[in-house]
Amino acid sequence: MAHIEDSFKAALYRITCPDSATLGNYFLGFLPDEAAVSIQDHLAICPLCTEEIAQLEAFLVETAVSPQPSTAERIKIWIAKRIPTGGQSRGGLGTPAFAIRGDDTGPLMYEAGDAQLSLEVQDDPEHPGRKAILGLVLGIETASVMVQLFFKEGEVGTAVSLDDLGNFTFTGLEAGKYELTLTGLDIEIQVQDLFI
Repeated sequence: MAHIEDSFKAALYRITCPDSATLGNYFLGFLPDEAAVSIQDHLAICPLCTEEIAQLEAFLVETAVSPQPSTAERIKIWIAKRIPTGGQSRGGLGTPAFAIRGDDTGPLMYEAGDAQLSLEVQDDPEHPGRKAILGLVLGIETASVMVQLFFKEGEVGTAVSLDDLGNFTFTGLEAGKYELTLTGLDIEIQVQDLFI
């Protein structure tokens, strides 16, 4: 008799409760209004179904994945690598015989991820004894990109925006060691150890 009673209990346990899939659809708002009202009325009197909904909510919060990447996931930080413009880079031909050792007459070329960066250091005609940097960035979206120049010792330098074609200029610079940083919505490019 006890065995038959246990069988009936097992068969009738939560017979009036909706199944787990229906409770999940109710929680996610997928049920029609009539069915949702029926489940809501049942939850008011059934602690077991209320507990199941709470477990489902806790599970979804724990395993939730944000559709938007975090700032750290979104921003790519690239360290610019200098591309030699003289010497061995010219098709393996070596340095021309007339070149002066240490003389670099061309622009400084850098690669960073998808970006190419050209920096030309010149004498600043408006500030005798000072230098100017003329820069050009290709390969990235130029809108909302700020270019900052820092003294390597940590002093804050100046900041400018890229124009529509990717150009920027810094003027009135003392000779020394700098760091150049380009910051956009989803990238940061760092040119380290820039000597002027």
